[in-house]
Formats: sequence, structure tokens, C-alpha cells
Amino acid sequence: MRQRRVGKLRPEFNQTMLINESTADSQYFRLDNMPEVLTSGKNMFKMFGNNQLLLPNTEVLIQVTDVNNQAVYHHVNNYVDSSGRLVIGIWVYPETPPGVGRIEILGIARRRPDGRLVPGNWHNRYNIKWSKEVMIQPDALNDTQIIFQQVPGVKIFENEREYLTQTYIAGSSIATQSVGQLSYTYSGFGDATISITGANFSASMAGGLLTIEEPNFSLPSNYNLQPGTMDDETGNLPAYTSYISQVINATTIKVDPYVLPVESTNTVSLTGGSTSLTRGGTTAISTVNSAYPVTSFGLSDYSIEFQQDAILQSGSLNSQSFASITLKNIEPIAGAVHKVKTYMKSAGFADFDLVSNQLLQERDLLIDVSSNLAFDRIGDFKSQEIIDTYWEATSVNQPGHTPSVTHDDSIMVSSLKISGSGLLSGSTNYPESPLGSDPYIKVSTKPTDIEIFKNNEYQIKFKVSNTVEGYQPPPMPIPAQVSSSLMDVYISGSGIAASDDRNIGHKLVSLETENRAPFLVNNVNQFLNIAQLTRQPYSPISAPSVTGLQTSTNNTITSNFNSNTTTFVNPNQMPFPDERLLEVAFTPTQDTVAHLVFAVTRGNWFISDVSLEGANDFGFTPNHTFFEIPIQVPQADDVLDFKFEFYNSRDEIANISLVTQSLDFVGSNLYISGGNNVLSGSVNIGNGILMTGFTVS
Repeated sequence: MRQRRVGKLRPEFNQTMLINESTADSQYFRLDNMPEVLTSGKNMFKMFGNNQLLLPNTEVLIQVTDVNNQAVYHHVNNYVDSSGRLVIGIWVYPETPPGVGRIEILGIARRRPDGRLVPGNWHNRYNIKWSKEVMIQPDALNDTQIIFQQVPGVKIFENEREYLTQTYIAGSSIATQSVGQLSYTYSGFGDATISITGANFSASMAGGLLTIEEPNFSLPSNYNLQPGTMDDETGNLPAYTSYISQVINATTIKVDPYVLPVESTNTVSLTGGSTSLTRGGTTAISTVNSAYPVTSFGLSDYSIEFQQDAILQSGSLNSQSFASITLKNIEPIAGAVHKVKTYMKSAGFADFDLVSNQLLQERDLLIDVSSNLAFDRIGDFKSQEIIDTYWEATSVNQPGHTPSVTHDDSIMVSSLKISGSGLLSGSTNYPESPLGSDPYIKVSTKPTDIEIFKNNEYQIKFKVSNTVEGYQPPPMPIPAQVSSSLMDVYISGSGIAASDDRNIGHKLVSLETENRAPFLVNNVNQFLNIAQLTRQPYSPISAPSVTGLQTSTNNTITSNFNSNTTTFVNPNQMPFPDERLLEVAFTPTQDTVAHLVFAVTRGNWFISDVSLEGANDFGFTPNHTFFEIPIQVPQADDVLDFKFEFYNSRDEIANISLVTQSLDFVGSNLYISGGNNVLSGSVNIGNGILMTGFTVS
């Protein structure tokens, strides 16, 4: 989620004007590219004033309002096109209300359109207004012309990657599980929930196909299946099938609802009535066809087909050269970059060739670029190996204490579980030690440095749950922890100033439960600080009760990051949100390398699906992204030039292109395998060996 810029209403627009215009060919404001519809992202129009009619060296005011007459943010860019026209940007965010809005422009006229001077009482005051109604559609794709004021930055280096052999535990890529039994519940909206007994689900089952041939369910007596929908072989209800939309934990998945086509009958007695429907004791029967959503069924046999994670094996002599490309400062003043075309030219040839044509999208930057797969996410905790390789845990201000960071599926699938805070001094007593000397568990990324760049917007996403130390599902005995659970999240780096006495980096968000810690917290809105910010974004955090909290539809929270920057906290607000997902956005003030830090004071914490991306919203362009493309060089140890072109959703090119020069590339090796290769000509090896192919008759 991008940082929000807020428009401001000007009282001048409520004043009566001498001259009012509403035509496209304004006499006072030469307007071009005026949109009929404001779509998502950065829209724009162009303008310059008529110096013959407007008073020179006076300010022109612009105001954009939505259907509720609230200000929509606009920006007068310090940029003029080749014709001398200013570019005015209008920013439409996903939460901008759709409907008929208005664009208005005020100026100080010295003459009427026919050349006459304006009356004396209108001298040197706003007296001309141009206005236009415009439709606002925040869900429409941005197709505005792309205009860059600043050329994006690029960083390119060569990665040579070995060909990897893929194997699977079950022998093939598709695995099947049918151990145990499943039960089903559905609340009436969103996804249904499946629970398992006698086995476990795994993260790799997401997207797999679930089949229950004979669900343990009976229709109510007043319903029947519609003709032709009963299982012909068994005479039972039709089989239930669904793709798995989400694996919650080892025992719970989300699926589509089980909906049955049914018919119901209504019987109406017509005996003895005085109406025209009476037919001497006859009965009318009406049949109604409908869809019956099943709310629950009991333990049933099942099967799941899913794609296994491959086991990658190295050792091949075959390799491929890749260009690892980082694009930064991708900030057009108008439009949105939909795709990027990449061209390459060898020093030995004259022309650029197209080597990549791909959509531009935000990418997880929390990766190990040196891994065999290049895009290995270090925030996807699908194994203990990932945790041990890329994360480290230490106890701060508590000598001799060893924290625990382990892979866990019990609360959230593929989680990093942080435990051991119960052994910290003061962990169960509130208040704790003064900040800076307080004992806590520090869990941070290692050793990978994540590059982030000045004035580029970023968002950190992660799912989070909490239990008290010693948690066991009720009615087990109450654990020893009686004070609140507490975890702080920091972004750390050489160019990021410390925001508190811990001297870790800048604190992005603090997550805390009520003083009497709940057994289990599985919704980010239950954390006090998030709830407080949601209710009163500009008041100090005072840990109020969250009983009966009603979450608003726009949970964008503002807090200080560094000078001239802001941080936003947003509990996920999709139509059917994952209540555990939290987004935190920030903007660094200089180029630096960053680390993510979780500081746990009390409680067991479960973190999953951690990512760091260029902040983005529908219709906008992520400032920072990367991709890799395979490179075939004409010869080994070549010198390459690259060119990048940026296109909008209409396939219209931006006003600038980006060119790099003189990059050294070793290139891929020549690898010949198989027994059916044929050399029909000749090959020179160096200057002294000639290999010639021949045909055996």
C-alpha cells in the first residue's frame, strides 16, 4: 500500500465568479488531455494560461472533488512539455469513492473573452472559473500517457546459474493424500473451512484439488436434489470437489462452499375457499428450485491431489547466464508503467534486439539472489533450514539465555515460532525494565543485505499470531504468563536512524495484547496498538480496551518514520481478509541496506509469509522492482548495452527510455548432452585443431 497524499478544499471555489466557463475550448486556460474518466492511479491533464486575458504573474488555483465533494489530491508538477504546457496530476486511490466528480480552475482575468477590461470591482481578485464534471472509477485500469520527469535508475549484474535436476519424494510432481478424515463448516459468506483428524495438511497443498466422494451429510426433509444431480452410481449426494484456496495451519484449510442444487415444494389447500382458486377440494403444489449451501458435515473420507515441492540437485556442468536487473526510482508524474521491454546489443553488432517483454509488478525483495533459484524467499518459512540459514536469534540484556526460533505449522502454516521469552527477567511482570536495558529476544535477517533506495516507497507484509507462554488449548490449566504479550518490529540499516533507546533501527509498529494476555490472538485488530491507531490515528497510544471495536473500511494509519517521511499501518482489508496479515509502509531518506528485526519481550509469536516490496496500489507503479532474464551473448566475455522502454496498458511508450552502456558479460557455457548430436561440418579448436564431421555409408 502506497503512502496517501491528501487534497485540500479551497474556500475561493465557493465564491461567486464574474466569468464561468465549462467548455473544452476555454478562452482563459488552454487545456489538453482533459480526461472524461479519472481511473486508478495518476491521471493528468495539460494546461497553460492565456496571457492576453489573464493577469500575468498571478496564481491559478486547481481543485478536484469527488462525488461527496471531498478533495481529491492533485499535483502541479514542475514540468512542462515541448509545447510549454504544465502537467497537472490527479491521484485516484482504491478507496476514492466512485461517481461523478468535478475539476475546477480559478484565475484572475484582466479582460473578458471579447477583449473588454473586467469591471473595476473585479480587479486583482479571482473572477474566472472553469469547471467540468468527470467520472471517477478507481477500479478502472490506468491508461494515462506515461510521463517521467526523472529518469529511473538501473543496476545490472551477471548471474551464472547451474542447471538443476528436479526430483520428488513421491517419485512424481503430483502427490496424493487420503489419510485421516475431514469435517466441514461454512458460516454463510466467504470460504468454507475444512478440518482434519488423523493426519496433517502441508503448505504445498495450497491450490490442490480436494475430493470428498461421499460427504457425511443428509438434506433436510423438505428438500430434494434437483433431477439429474444425484450420483448415478451410489444414489448419494453428488461428490464435493474444490480447489484449496488457503492452508491455514496443519489442521485447517479454506475451500469453496459445498452448494447443492435442490428443489422444495409448497402445498396450498384450496378446499372451501371463496376465492376464484377454489376447485372443489383440490390442492395446488408449487416447486421452487434453489441452491442450498451446506453449513456443516461430519467426518468423511477424502483425497487431495497437489503439486509437491521439488528437491533440487546441483552437480551439472551446464549453466546459463542471466542479467539480474534492478529498477529503482520508477516514479512517473502521470500514468502507470504496465510493462517493460528490455533490449540488448553486443559491442560487436550495431542494433538492439528485444530480449524481454514483461509486466512490471512489485516483487518480494526479501530474497537470496545468490541462491540456485535466484528468487528464494527468505521470509517463506517452509523449513527449519530456511530459518537457520537466513535468520538469527539472540537474547539482549539477558546473559546465558538461549531463545528458540523454530519452524511451526500448529497455529499458522510455514511459521517462524519465536519462544523462550518466559525465561527473560521481568517478562511476566508489568511494567518491564526501562527501554534500552529491557531484556528481549532479537530475531533478524542474516546475512543477506537488502538494498533499499532513497524516496522509494516500500511495504513490509507479514502474518502474525500470538499465544501465551505455555499455551495449550482450553480447558488445559492457565499458563504462567499473566501480563501482556509484546513484540516490536524494526527496520534496521546503516542509513536508518534509531528511533528509541534500543538502538536497533526505526520501530515500524508495536504489537501488544491486553494486560491479561489472551490464550490466542489470531487477528491483528486485537493488538492494542493497532486497534488504537485504527480508532484514533493521531492520539498517543494508551492501550485502551478493544471490546466491541468496529474496524473501519480505511485503516491507513500515520506515524513518524524519519524527517519528511511517514509510515502507514494497514490491517488487510480485502473482501475476505486474512485477519492475521499486516502491512507496514515506509520511505527511507537515503540509499542503504536494510534488515528486518522482530523484538519479542513477552509471549510466543508466530510469523509467516514475510515480504518486503516496493509499495504499490492498483493503478500505480512500484518504485523499486527487479527481474532476471536469460542472456545469450554472441561470444564469451562480451560487452553489452541494455535499453529499457516503458509502456502503459494501451501499449503506448513513455516519454523517456533508459540506456546502459559497456557491461561485461562472460556468457553461458557450451554444453552438449545426449547421443544423437551430429557434426556435419567442421569446427576449429584454437588455431591448431580441426574437427570435421563425416557420414558413414
